[in-house]
Amino acid sequence: MNLYFLVEGKRTERKVYPAWLKHLLPELQQVQNYDEVNKNNYYLFSGEGYPSIIYDHLPNAIADINANGKYSYFVVCLDAEENTVSCIEQEIYDFLTAEKI
Repeated sequence: MNLYFLVEGKRTERKVYPAWLKHLLPELQQVQNYDEVNKNNYYLFSGEGYPSIIYDHLPNAIADINANGKYSYFVVCLDAEENTVSCIEQEIYDFLTAEKI
């Protein structure tokens, strides 16, 4: 199983997610580049903020995953902050539909 994480934050997520995964899925090892995954790896990329994570990094992450072919899961982690979760989800779906991704 290989996981691709696209996270919003600049600092916290880069520390929290590896620690969390080490506890929950200790068999997973982090790789530094998306194309280094083989078996039981994860790649974590920070989009360093909203909305660039959606409009700039989401299409690139999807392209990386499709080009690689070894990922089992794609996890997008966003803060809701002043928006509702459903509002953020709809924004992502609308963007993906408009861009035909």
